[in-house]
Amino acid sequence: MPFVSSVEGTYSFGRANKTSAVEFNYPNFASTAGLSQVSTAGVIDNVLYLTQTATGDVGNVYRSTAIPYNKNFSFEWNFDCCGGSATPADGFCLQWSTTNTDNGPTGGSVGLLSTAVQAFTFLTYTNNSFTWYKANVAQTTQTGQNFQRNLYYWADYNYSASTMKIYVSTTPTKPVAINFSLTGFIFGPTSYYIGFGAATGGSTSNHILRSMKLTFT
Repeated sequence: MPFVSSVEGTYSFGRANKTSAVEFNYPNFASTAGLSQVSTAGVIDNVLYLTQTATGDVGNVYRSTAIPYNKNFSFEWNFDCCGGSATPADGFCLQWSTTNTDNGPTGGSVGLLSTAVQAFTFLTYTNNSFTWYKANVAQTTQTGQNFQRNLYYWADYNYSASTMKIYVSTTPTKPVAINFSLTGFIFGPTSYYIGFGAATGGSTSNHILRSMKLTFT
């Protein structure tokens, strides 16, 4: 199945206590049902290429349904930046927006929409940095990163604490150590489309989304 919606529960004294609800799960992209693609390079061998190794390219992909995010959730994805020029470029973004039909800018803007309420950029090229954006304003940047490889990511949001914790690993096993810890991270009651963007400029790279899964916890 391309995606599933299910509720997992535990039971105690005859009552069901909901522990988590899988909103969607794409272990691969053999099917793109439930997705809105904008100028991507399409699916090749069951993975989604936001760009291939062409200059000045950009692609965006979103869920086709907007939902509220003002509750605890864990979002996990596998993204691969690989190949391309000797100094590959430019990276990708994860964003929440009120539209799922727009394509973002090329180059170091990596498809990021100016209207995104919350977003992260994972830049390659000479930037090699992570940046959190809130309402198109950079909140924090951490340099010295290496996103030009196949990596697994987890983003855990705590609604009551207004925190987002992001974990990164070279394996599918979630690490104990937090890579990026963000405070004052807030979602209101508005429904948003979650999506990715990626782009190249004068230098190039493949930007490949291999999987993604959203679980409300």
